[in-house]
Amino acid sequence: MDISILYRFINDECSDLEKKEVEAWLKNPENDLLIKEWMSEYWDKDNSFESNKSNEPDLNRIRSIIQERISLDNESNSILRKKAKLISISKITNIRFTAAAAIIFIIISSASFWFFEKGHYNNSTTNNNKILLNNAKDIAPPTGNNAILTLANGEKLNLDSTKDGILANQGNINVRKNANGEIVYTGKAADAISYNTLSLPKGSKPFRLVLADGTFVWLNAASSVTFPTAFKGHERRVNITGEAYFEVAKNAEMPFYVVHDDAQVRVLGTHFDVNTYSDEKDLKVTLLEGSVNVSKGALSIKLLPGQQAQLTTDNISLLPSIDVEEVMAWKNGKFYFKGTDLKTIMRQIEKYYNVEVVFKDDVNYQFYAKIDRQKNLSEFLKKLEMTNLVHFTIENNHVIVTK
Repeated sequence: MDISILYRFINDECSDLEKKEVEAWLKNPENDLLIKEWMSEYWDKDNSFESNKSNEPDLNRIRSIIQERISLDNESNSILRKKAKLISISKITNIRFTAAAAIIFIIISSASFWFFEKGHYNNSTTNNNKILLNNAKDIAPPTGNNAILTLANGEKLNLDSTKDGILANQGNINVRKNANGEIVYTGKAADAISYNTLSLPKGSKPFRLVLADGTFVWLNAASSVTFPTAFKGHERRVNITGEAYFEVAKNAEMPFYVVHDDAQVRVLGTHFDVNTYSDEKDLKVTLLEGSVNVSKGALSIKLLPGQQAQLTTDNISLLPSIDVEEVMAWKNGKFYFKGTDLKTIMRQIEKYYNVEVVFKDDVNYQFYAKIDRQKNLSEFLKKLEMTNLVHFTIENNHVIVTK
C-alpha cells in the first residue's frame, strides 16, 4: 500500500475503497514495522512545530489501541459512519495526543473519541471550547467524603467533622476513626449483634471502611452499606446500595455475602466490585481476584478474574473479558470511559459533582477518555467539548447539554 494514503486517510480525503484498504492494512500484523515507522515519522513531524520535542511514544501500546478499535465488525463501523461526521485533521491539530496514531484511532471509530489526560491544549483550542458559566462559579471536585455513620441506636455521626479515635462502642465492639480517615471495627462479638450503616451522598469522595473480620470496603458516592458490627454464626452478610468494592478477608468456614434486593454475591475471600445504582440498566458484579458466585432468585453464575456478571430482572449474563481498569477507575481517582455513551458519562458526573444534568439535545456518540477526578467540572467538560459534537453550559447546579 502507498503510505501516502495514510495522510489522506487522517484528513478524511480517501475514497470508501481506500478507507477499507487502510483499515485492512492496519489490521495486518505483518505491517507492524511499517506502521511503527510511519507513526514515528508522523510524530517527529508533528513535534517539529514545537521548541521542545516530546519523547517517542509507546508505539506498541498505540498499535494495540488501533488494533482494538478497528477490530469492530464492518457493519458496526458502517452504521457509526452514517451517524457521525468524520473529524478532519484540521479540526484536531491543536489537540496533543500521546501519538499521531491516536488520530487514526479517532477517525476509524468515527463516533468514538479518545482523549489522553497527559495531552495539552493551546490557547486557541481553549478559547474556542470555553464552557459557559452562568450565574455561578465553576464546580470543584469534592474535597471530603461527607460520610454519615448511622449507629444501632439511630445516632448519626458526620465522619468529616469527627475527631480521630474511638467514636462509639457497639456492644463489645469499638468504632474507631484512624488518622487516615477510615473507620475500623475491632473487638469480639457479643450475644446480640447490632447493625450500622455507612452512607455517602452525591458529591463525595470514595470512603474506606474496615469491618470487624478485616474485610475492606470502599464505598462510592451516592452509596451505602449496612453491616453487623461483628460477625457470628456460619456466614457474614452485608447489604449495599449504589457501588462498593470489597477485599474480603478469607474465612472458608464463614462465607461472605453481599446482598442487594434479591441479588447476592457469595465469596470466601476475594476482590470484587458491585454496582447496584438504580439509574443504571443492569446490576454489575466484576471480579478482580479469586472467584465468586452471583445469584438472583433461581439463577446462578460463577465468575473468574476479569469477568463480569450483568443482572437484569429475569436474567444473568456473563461478560467473559472486561476492562478492570475502567470498572475500578472511581476507586483509583480517575474517570475512565471506553466507548461510553454521553448519558452514562453524565450519570457519573451527577453523582461525583452533585449536579443535575439536563439534555436539550440527543448526543448519540461514544467517548473514550481518561480524566483525573481532581479536575474542576469545567475542565472535565472541555475535554468532551473538543469533539465539537457536544457543548455544555453550567447554570448554578445544573449542566445543560446541547449539540
